[in-house]
Amino acid sequence: MDIDAWRREDPEFTRAVTQIHEPGGLPVDSGVPARHAYWELLPGDVRARLLEKAGRCLTWWAGPNSDGRPSAVVVGDRGLCRVGQVQQGEVAEFRGQRARVEPGSLHSRTFDGRPAPDGRATAPGLPGAPVLRLDLVPEAQGVLGHFPPAVQDFLQRPFLGGDARVTADWYYDETVEPERTTWFVVLVLSTDGALALAEGTRTLDRGARPGRAEWHGIQCHRARLTPR
Repeated sequence: MDIDAWRREDPEFTRAVTQIHEPGGLPVDSGVPARHAYWELLPGDVRARLLEKAGRCLTWWAGPNSDGRPSAVVVGDRGLCRVGQVQQGEVAEFRGQRARVEPGSLHSRTFDGRPAPDGRATAPGLPGAPVLRLDLVPEAQGVLGHFPPAVQDFLQRPFLGGDARVTADWYYDETVEPERTTWFVVLVLSTDGALALAEGTRTLDRGARPGRAEWHGIQCHRARLTPR
């Protein structure tokens, strides 16, 4: 049974629509290595342990956390895994945590990122339906807002009507070339009982308006999480 069956019999769930967010800024610090380079800065045993715990990799990144210490996130078909460096007296060590994916609950989908035929930025739903508004920090809302409406709906729908606080983890990097600029963007939303993520690459040709940026396939996944 996929995650959409959770509240299939709840009329509020089937009628509700998700809030569509506006894109925010994606500032990049050129002094911070991109995820591949930063991954290599982590100890080999830490990387191996992360991959082992996560299972078949769905998305990953590495970089400094809010305190500037090394950290990484790996999401696989067996779990959502996070690791970060903490200071213990005079010794710095890595500590991790994993939220397990319930076997058989993983549901994946690919979006092409093309705009809706009528050009309207709306998610599926009936006119006058109640609107879900997740309590996300502004930075997370801004990252979510870069994805097309259908992807925003896919990511938020598992949390319809829930009372649990939704945690957001994200990563992006920017590659500037003479002809275009390319962004790689990942967003993971999770609670103790659910997980949703999107990963995609977006390009904007030089001189084009921001609204002409084009997504090149967006990989999305949802799953149920089991208690730790």
